Amino acid sequence: MVLAHAPAGYGKTVAMAQWAAEAEASGVWLRIRERQLGAGAFVELLSRELELLGLLASENPLRMAADALAGGADAWQLARAGLRGLTGPFVLAIDSFDHLHRDTQLALLDLAHELSSLNIRATARQQSILNEPALLLTLELARIDASELALTTAEAAEILGVDPASDAVAEVLAQGGVPLFAKLMETAHAGEGEHGAEPSRNRPLGSTLSALVDSFIRLQLASVPVDDSFMSFLTAVSPAEMMDADLAAELMSVARGGVRAIGEAPSADEVAYAKAMLDRAEAEGLGLWNISPGRASSFSFTPLIQESFERRLRASGPGRVRELTITVAHWELAVGFPFAALRRAVQLEDWAFASRVIRLHWNELLRNHGEQLRQLFRGTPLAVLRSHPFVAMLLALDANRQGRSRLRALEYFALARFAARKYRVNSSPADRAVLRAIETASLRVSGQFTAALAPALDGYETVLAMSPADRDELGRTEPTVLNQFGTTFFYSDLEEEALAAFARSTAVGEAKGLTAGLQGIALSAGTLAIGGDMPEARGLVGEAAGLTWPEGWLTGYMGSFLQLAEATLALEAFDTDTAEQHLRSLDAHRETIEHWPLLAHVDALIDLLRGEIDRARFRLHAEVKMQQRRRAVSPQTMSRLARTRALIELAAGNPFAAEKALGTRHTARTLIGLARVALVRGKPEHAVRLLLQAGQSDGFERLSSRSEAELLTLRAGALSLMDDQKRADVAVRTALEFLQQREQGLALAMMPAHALDAVFVVADRAGLAGAESRRPGARPPAMIPASRPKSVFTPRELALIEALPRTANNAELARSLSISPNTVKTQLRGLYRKLGVGTRADAFSAIAAMGFSNDPAEVAESSLEPFE
Repeated sequence: MVLAHAPAGYGKTVAMAQWAAEAEASGVWLRIRERQLGAGAFVELLSRELELLGLLASENPLRMAADALAGGADAWQLARAGLRGLTGPFVLAIDSFDHLHRDTQLALLDLAHELSSLNIRATARQQSILNEPALLLTLELARIDASELALTTAEAAEILGVDPASDAVAEVLAQGGVPLFAKLMETAHAGEGEHGAEPSRNRPLGSTLSALVDSFIRLQLASVPVDDSFMSFLTAVSPAEMMDADLAAELMSVARGGVRAIGEAPSADEVAYAKAMLDRAEAEGLGLWNISPGRASSFSFTPLIQESFERRLRASGPGRVRELTITVAHWELAVGFPFAALRRAVQLEDWAFASRVIRLHWNELLRNHGEQLRQLFRGTPLAVLRSHPFVAMLLALDANRQGRSRLRALEYFALARFAARKYRVNSSPADRAVLRAIETASLRVSGQFTAALAPALDGYETVLAMSPADRDELGRTEPTVLNQFGTTFFYSDLEEEALAAFARSTAVGEAKGLTAGLQGIALSAGTLAIGGDMPEARGLVGEAAGLTWPEGWLTGYMGSFLQLAEATLALEAFDTDTAEQHLRSLDAHRETIEHWPLLAHVDALIDLLRGEIDRARFRLHAEVKMQQRRRAVSPQTMSRLARTRALIELAAGNPFAAEKALGTRHTARTLIGLARVALVRGKPEHAVRLLLQAGQSDGFERLSSRSEAELLTLRAGALSLMDDQKRADVAVRTALEFLQQREQGLALAMMPAHALDAVFVVADRAGLAGAESRRPGARPPAMIPASRPKSVFTPRELALIEALPRTANNAELARSLSISPNTVKTQLRGLYRKLGVGTRADAFSAIAAMGFSNDPAEVAESSLEPFE
């Protein structure tokens, strides 16, 4: 690494440009314009420049860097993989290295350590990580400081065209030998001499560089004749840190009082004039043209020069500055610099324009400018957030991505919903659709699933009714909006509506070349697999495998449903290792993935198929606790997890706790769960009645293929246990044919063991095709035993179970077992946890349900004493 570190005006950029012009190695020049630039923005800038230069092969992961980063890919893993794909030595020339965030600077050092073919050349005005002395111990680092860049006596004399002993040279050296200082002196005095005045090369020009630049401008204005047109032009374009000739022409027109609609192109003559003026500015050393293959050329001032002209502009009045700045912001948005445009809008408090920038580029802003956004909006008044939903939504999404800021995220989501409801009355169709997506997403993420449905339905209808022009206004957000609506439909048990929204997202992505449509495929595959439509899910998983995904998508939020689909496909074949492999790929992002209850359910199935009941209970408990700390657990979430908890309790042989977990709200799913409990308790007739009710509920609750499979298999098991051969034969045949057609196996494994045995007795007796095909080896693994094995309990817990019905309170229990009351409390706590109860009365019921005691009623009513 080589670093040129010096204040403005020392010619660092010029020196690096001269070196680059003579270097034989291939490389790329990156000019860092935004301060505190983060990893995502830096890597995206790097990828864009490399692609424009034609240095990225088709398979290089940096070709899809923007989408990969949007999906949660690690920026530096992406950069590392992409740079390794380049051939031969490679140079990164980084102008303004000190503008990078410190973490980005550190990561670049790591890259330099790891990639032997990588060389870095950098300039900086301020201190950076490269100024740390200890780096010399681990890195081949050369520093070029101001003293080495400063002019010598001979160089200053040559620039000024005077004798080395002159006062002018002495003044340049007294100012530190700054090359810009000498150049401006030479330019100023040359201007005086051209008009007959004796050049006064000994005249003081200021004590600081800023004062010198202002002095230069004053000298130019004092020349005879004054070149007013050039100075006016430079002043008018000074709000732009970077510009093309079109923007420069537009700014000049605005400065002159011309009326032009935003986006209206300037005339060819205006552009030609602006180009000539910028060429002159470059010739005078005030800035540089940046020329990249495949991109329009852009001009950048030397920062100190721009600042000086901008000071001159501000002196002319705030109204003029505002109009010119807004013009620059609109150009920055149009050419792909959304954060720069947003920053100007916020500084000017133009919240309408800020909202437009956010609506079009919220994903990119979050991905690349998280810390900068937090700084930019720090101190934003509450009144702004209550009136501008896009601003509140952006801050909510940013806070939600940080595990420690969940509470703040919920506050912002609430503000976003409030503002959206107020704002959408007079909004355009595109705005209305995005606002409805904001509402439904914020309600859903907040756990308010029922309330999330109405905005999703309204927003989806808005999208369907849009004209092509309205859809164009949605831009890149259309697939994302559709995915949000579809996700709400999924959690509202509207599977067909969800699949339709996801399919539209995929189609829009394919038509417009937007990778967000890939998430539609992932969401569709997961929805189908979770619903039990395995052939269709398998087809989409195969289709997804043939597509090119941005780095990190498949193992992040974007691909979470695809991993769920693959895990579920594996579980249907009882391949727990493959299923777990897919789930573990999501662990890095699992805490903030809203689909964590689905992941927790599949985790539990894996453990139960392996017979690891206590591990299943522990993992579910730990997951819920962690999400409760994040305030990500709602009553609706716990209701969705009831089926998971009931399965675990049944696997543990505790039908009482399973029944309690399912609750009293009898939907089709809970009725199916209660039928499973009835089978464990040896009540097949009751199970058949419950399943009949579940089937009849189809009128108000559509049964998924998975629920249908569970209903059919449990009914087959119940009838097989009832020794009704004719009905059992039909039920078993129907169930096995359905499972075969839907490529399901889990429904069999979720049957109580004795019912599963009975089904296979009937199947073998009837010679039913499909009985063999649905079982690997001899038979599917059974998650749920016919009764709870005593080996699950420790000897001490078995002693407690035996003594509990014979004692009226904890004190008696302690005396009976010859232990202290505190020890009793501790041991009861563990027993009650296994039983899934909290009081002695519930414990008696659970013990009776497991066959340990036949007469819990003999215990006095006073036994309602809790365990502590």
